[in-house]
Amino acid sequence: MSEKLSRRATKKAQKKREKERNQVEKNYAREHPTKITVVAPEAREEMRLTRKGRYELGSDGKLTALGKSKRLTHRYNVTIVVLLLLIVATYAFFFLVN
Repeated sequence: MSEKLSRRATKKAQKKREKERNQVEKNYAREHPTKITVVAPEAREEMRLTRKGRYELGSDGKLTALGKSKRLTHRYNVTIVVLLLLIVATYAFFFLVN
């Protein structure tokens, strides 16, 4: 019985240490942000990610916040156009085919 209690206590202490470590890492990341500069895509993979250089690519190989925003805007616009086309096609099918 005491062995179970000690296991629980150690697990609880480990979880507490893990939580504190994660909090310290988050605070450090907030206080010391990584400098990311905008670069031109060079490799094929980077070109695919940025859609042939349309979206900003950071020096870390990921899209910048502005690049992500532009990509999401493009995706929303494409989705809206597709939905409008589907609505028009449905209208044409139900009212003009009869």
